[in-house]
Amino acid sequence: MKILYTLNSGSPGGMEQHVLDLVTGMANRGHEVFVWCKEGPIVEQFQKAGAKTTTTEITFDICPSYILALTEFLKKEKVEVVHAHELKAAANTLIAGYLAKTPVKISHTHTPISEWKIDPFRKRVNVLANTFLVNYLATREIALTESRKNTKISEGIREGKLMVIPNGVNIDKFTFSPVERAELKKEILERYKIPTNAFTFGFLSRITKEKGHDVLVKAFANFLKRAEQKGQDVSNVYLLLAGGGNLEDSIKKLATDLGISKKVVITGVFDAVDLTKFYASFDAFVFPSLAEGFGIVLIEAMASELSIICSDLPVLQEVGGSTVMYSEVGNVEELTEKMYDLYVRFDRFEQVRQDARRRVADLFSLENFVTKYENLYLELLEGMV
Repeated sequence: MKILYTLNSGSPGGMEQHVLDLVTGMANRGHEVFVWCKEGPIVEQFQKAGAKTTTTEITFDICPSYILALTEFLKKEKVEVVHAHELKAAANTLIAGYLAKTPVKISHTHTPISEWKIDPFRKRVNVLANTFLVNYLATREIALTESRKNTKISEGIREGKLMVIPNGVNIDKFTFSPVERAELKKEILERYKIPTNAFTFGFLSRITKEKGHDVLVKAFANFLKRAEQKGQDVSNVYLLLAGGGNLEDSIKKLATDLGISKKVVITGVFDAVDLTKFYASFDAFVFPSLAEGFGIVLIEAMASELSIICSDLPVLQEVGGSTVMYSEVGNVEELTEKMYDLYVRFDRFEQVRQDARRRVADLFSLENFVTKYENLYLELLEGMV
């Protein structure tokens, strides 16, 4: 097959990792893979995975120059499957795919638009536009879980258009021997000037509004006070936030205002090679997201055998099952209590950590992920004959 993936991003993140996993899997299975994306560090990763890349940016919600160029590309390369990710890329790609008469057109807005943290009027316009384009131009729209499917149905997307395929992860990538874990943790903590014997609560994500970093920092400040009041020594407890983003400065200011700036370390954007090192350096993973399409970092943390606290979003509960502690979305006080409980009872969670890893192996393997997409593409192509 000739497959094209489109996205309007060039920086690493959950959606970009999803596409990279697809590129790697499809290229390894002998398919010809193309990627259209913005310039950025992710481009080299796509190329190393076996994709032929075109770097371009979608400058308008509906971008005539992009649509024209993509239409010509689809015709010239005789692309059989075009798979677009997130709203702006999906809208423009569906139109181009329709004009080029590309046989299979897959769209995938990872987090349902109705859950976006944006102006209500703009959100409503985006929902209506996306629903129209998906219902009339897409061959299929992807949902990452059943709850995401139900939300998209409530937005107006026809059920027959939807296909549920969860994310996957290469579990071997997150397998550490005790010695390896200790070495990687030492490397990361020394790099960010954290004592190597520290207990670290960690979170790995872009620093944006919907990820809830402010909730986590406030809860961590409360946790330190709560622990000290109860006689716990937390002098060696730190919060490590791996990632950067447009709210990085405001989160740093929040930590300063709360008097915990020396206990909160923000890495900024990091190299892809450091991803697994961060998971090895965390003792516990806290995922306070306010909205998610799936939460790929959750299965990465589960595969890494970390103790985990995350928001009680339905999608995260579907993914984590009984192997994760949940805290009400946006509730600082409840998250504080869960962090304290995990800290003081940390040694009792060993079995839960092992169960989390097994859950990933059973339900979210990378092999199953790639196979489900390959089968979908082939079945849809056969249906076009």
